[in-house]
Amino acid sequence: MKTRLSEFLVCPQCRGPLQCLVEQEDRTLPWAEVIEGQLVCKNCDHHYPISRGVPRLMGGPLAAAVEKTVTGFGYEWQKFDDQIADTYMTDKTNFLDFIAPVIPDFFRDKIVLDAGCGMGRFLKLAADFGSREVIGVDLSQSVDVAYQHVRHLPNAHVIQADIMALPLKSVFDYIFSVGVLQFLEQPRAGFNRLTELLRDGGAISVWVYAKENNGWVIRLVNPMRLHVTSRLPRPLLYALSYCLGLPLYLLIKLLYKPANEGKLPFNLARILPYNDYFYYSSRLSYGGLVSVIFDHLVPSLVTYLSKEELAGWFPPERFASVTITSRNNMSWRAFGVGLPAGYNEAVIDRENRD
Repeated sequence: MKTRLSEFLVCPQCRGPLQCLVEQEDRTLPWAEVIEGQLVCKNCDHHYPISRGVPRLMGGPLAAAVEKTVTGFGYEWQKFDDQIADTYMTDKTNFLDFIAPVIPDFFRDKIVLDAGCGMGRFLKLAADFGSREVIGVDLSQSVDVAYQHVRHLPNAHVIQADIMALPLKSVFDYIFSVGVLQFLEQPRAGFNRLTELLRDGGAISVWVYAKENNGWVIRLVNPMRLHVTSRLPRPLLYALSYCLGLPLYLLIKLLYKPANEGKLPFNLARILPYNDYFYYSSRLSYGGLVSVIFDHLVPSLVTYLSKEELAGWFPPERFASVTITSRNNMSWRAFGVGLPAGYNEAVIDRENRD
């Protein structure tokens, strides 16, 4: 933990200021890096550990379904980190596809939050794009992996915390949350918590599973996930995902990829089911595809959102320049810019004067 991270943190219990007590430092870096220590609230005297370089700022206990999902994803990102390194899954092109229409220059000199940073690959890209400061938050043990990826970067930070009780000040110019909110008990409430951390005029991007075009997943895969796969021991689910990955990998590489690149007759791409999604998946390595399968089978809590529901998260009295677009016909990505405080009151006052 870089000591200046304390400037952005508050107590998750009472939102009071925190004091950093250092027990061990890494003196090999050009800045003060706290490896072990504590953050102590000056108001309520709650103590939060800094362990292995990461502040652990969790609030109260989690609901059972949330805790199972969090531990599953923590296992996933620690297990698959090496397998998807330097592949399309961690490439900037993939990241920018998740948060379109945002481009790299948008990050420059901004204070940015990665809400649900997982293993930290997108967090690192956000730092590389020139963010003034970028903070990655995750509730799972994947924060240990994320920290190793960004500890050498002067503008990147990692904390372990709950999106529903984020220990952060409202200072962010831009927040992105890729594939996280749909795993909360109340996705919209989680989104609202994030928007509370935006500065006036700050922007937010989210990517979530779509209800549209996922009917068979909701009807067939969801019950199996809830009652079977999410309850399997993680190593067994990992092995199962590898077995399921082989026929799917062959199907994608031998049919969907050549069909979309004009290497098969009859323009098959027009009639292949889930063509956009599976053609996108043809860019993935085998390990990446297996991680996607594991990702779909491990959570015990998932919400699929319609475009109308997602649009409701961005009411016109709070957001401008809202765009919601489909990603591979299986998910939604949304981007909105918050209106400055008092904007509507100013508009109404001006209209009354006119």
